[in-house]
Amino acid sequence: MAKRKKRKVVQFDLESIKERGELRFLYLDLFMVFVVVLNLLFILFDWHWQFSFFRNFFEQYLNGFYQFYNNKIHPDFLLYDIYFVIIFVVELIVRWIIAIKRETYHQWFFYPFVHWYDVLGCIPLGSFRFLRLFRVFSILMRLQKLHLIDMRKTWVAVQLKKYYDIVVEEVTDRVVINILENWQE
Repeated sequence: MAKRKKRKVVQFDLESIKERGELRFLYLDLFMVFVVVLNLLFILFDWHWQFSFFRNFFEQYLNGFYQFYNNKIHPDFLLYDIYFVIIFVVELIVRWIIAIKRETYHQWFFYPFVHWYDVLGCIPLGSFRFLRLFRVFSILMRLQKLHLIDMRKTWVAVQLKKYYDIVVEEVTDRVVINILENWQE
């Protein structure tokens, strides 16, 4: 039986990152991934708290936690979410300042338009909170550009590429058939 080729997804070359001066940003990106995932888990947990069977489970098996969360955290959910929003806004401003210093964009005010999902994700309304997930994807893309991770080798990327190729092939086949039929007429 053939051995499966092991995919190396994360590859750390800290020396080249240090030479480029990107080590601070690597730490910031890793910290922000942690904060965003923690925030999204917190939002998801609080959303589940609305359901009585979820609350009843905690009340029955973890009564101390139930009392604490139900009396202290859940009523002040927006206050705790604001703490996360403050971290997101500070990070957004820091990255904007860095983009201005590095002249990343043609004009200084382009940053919030390019990173609209970060700006809107900072708004602590339910309909905008899902945009915080895009922040994780943008950080993963930055790590990809730094050559720290290779997302093209992940299982998800391989599957997406496979189905993307299938869709493109079907669409192009249909276009070619239409062109040939029109040409015959």
